[in-house]
Amino acid sequence: MTSMMNRVKAPRWDDVEIGESVELRRNGRTAFAGLVDARTDDGDIVWVTAAAGVRRLFHIADGFDLAGSPA
Repeated sequence: MTSMMNRVKAPRWDDVEIGESVELRRNGRTAFAGLVDARTDDGDIVWVTAAAGVRRLFHIADGFDLAGSPA
């Protein structure tokens, strides 16, 4: 069993703002891009809506890097 002291805390997405243009990347490739539609206060979950209207939920533990992108 892993003790709490040995766990590395995952980065948070709590600094992203609603309406911000972002890209979600995995292995150096953009997997999804759009505008942040909503996020949880703790920064664990964001909803992103693409230009085509597709809306997806992403959790911090899903393995994506979240980065701002040019609008």
